[in-house]
Amino acid sequence: MRPALLLLAGDPQGADVDVPADHAASDELLDAALGLARSTGGVGRVLLFHPVEAEAALTARALGFRLWPAEGETRGARWANAFRQAGDLGYEGAITIGLDAAGLATARLDEVVELLASHPVVLIPDAGGGIVLLALQRHEPTLVPPSPDVPDVDTLQRRARQLRIPLLMLDPHLGERAPSSVDGTKGH
Repeated sequence: MRPALLLLAGDPQGADVDVPADHAASDELLDAALGLARSTGGVGRVLLFHPVEAEAALTARALGFRLWPAEGETRGARWANAFRQAGDLGYEGAITIGLDAAGLATARLDEVVELLASHPVVLIPDAGGGIVLLALQRHEPTLVPPSPDVPDVDTLQRRARQLRIPLLMLDPHLGERAPSSVDGTKGH
């Protein structure tokens, strides 16, 4: 299985809500996220960008990535469509990260790549109930439907339970699992 590692990035000049308004901070986050993705093995790297005009600004920074426009009018729709786009590009499964994933350890991302081979869904939450990383073995349009916003962890867990899709939740810190997973697996 060779999944796509999809980095969702907005215009580095701040024209999209996917990046902070502070241009210097967004540039630093983008550089850190690109570095994290480049250091992860066993994946195809894809930089999904929005708006379309952002391509020119991102091309020089996207060495080692397929540069592809993100589909969707809202951040949530672009995020949900990313999983379908990974399949359209020929990848088996997808791992989505945004600029907020820049703080993850490379070893944690490598672990997600390995776990994705045996777990249909792997999730890393942030401290506020949002999603830092979501990995799917295959596109699950009912689990992750296009919407205006990216769903929070509780919504995703509820949908996974309803659909009976096992979901493994990892702590953002290396070597730790969240207290429990939707499929009942206890963390260690």
